[in-house]
Amino acid sequence: MSLAIELHKLSKQFQDFIAVDSLSLKVESGQIFGFMGHNGAGKTTTIQMLLGLLKPSAGRAQVFGLDIVTESLAIRAQCGYLPASYHLPREMTAHGFLSYIAAMFELEPAQTRKRIGELLERFELSEFAHQKLGTFSTGMSQKVGLAQALLNQPRLLLLDEPTAGLDPLGRHDLLTYLRSLAQEHRTSILFSSHILSDIESICEQAAILHKGKLIASGSLDELKSAHGCERIDDLYLKLVRELS
Repeated sequence: MSLAIELHKLSKQFQDFIAVDSLSLKVESGQIFGFMGHNGAGKTTTIQMLLGLLKPSAGRAQVFGLDIVTESLAIRAQCGYLPASYHLPREMTAHGFLSYIAAMFELEPAQTRKRIGELLERFELSEFAHQKLGTFSTGMSQKVGLAQALLNQPRLLLLDEPTAGLDPLGRHDLLTYLRSLAQEHRTSILFSSHILSDIESICEQAAILHKGKLIASGSLDELKSAHGCERIDDLYLKLVRELS
C-alpha cells in the first residue's frame, strides 16, 4: 500500500490548549479521504502541520514519505491547499492572481498560460479573467481559490471546506471533478468539510475528530454498520453525543 499521509501520535499544543491530541492516521495514495469534526476539532491545525505551516508539539508525520518538519518545502511543492477562509487580494484580477501563484511554484511561462487558461475555463471564469477579485461573488471567489490549489497539478490536495459558497450545481460539478482527479490521475485528496453529505458522496474512508482526538476512522460503510446508522450525519452525531 502506497501512503499519501501517515501520522503517528501527532500533537499540537498552544499554551494550555491541546488542539491535536496524539493523532495517528493513514491515507492511501489516490484516495479521497473525508475529514470530519466540529469547529475547533483540530482539522485545520492538522492540515497546517502537514504543510509545515505549524510545527508539531509531539509525534511525527510524513507526506509521500517526506517528513513534515525537515522536508516541508518538498512537501508543499507537491501539494495544493485551499484554506477554509481564503482572502483573495481585492485589487488583483483572477488571471493576475493565478499568475502570481504560478510564479511561486516557478512554473514555466508557456506552461503557466496554458494551465491558467484550462482552470479558468474549467471553473467557468474565463470571461471574468481580467476582472478585479474584489468584485467576485462568494462562489466565484471559492472557484478562484480552488484554481490556485490546482495550478501545480498537485499529487495531494488539502481542501478545507471546499464547497463553501458554491450553489448546488457548483457543488455537484466540483465533487464530480474531484472524483475524476482521484480515479483518472490518482490525485490524493484530504477533504475536510462540515457538509457531511458531500463526504458521504465521494469518500469511502474517513476520520472523525472531536476535541483534538480521533474518535473513529475507516470505511464509512463499515463505521455506519458497526454503529447501526444509515447515514453519515447520524453516525457523526451518535459518536459525538456519546462523548458529551
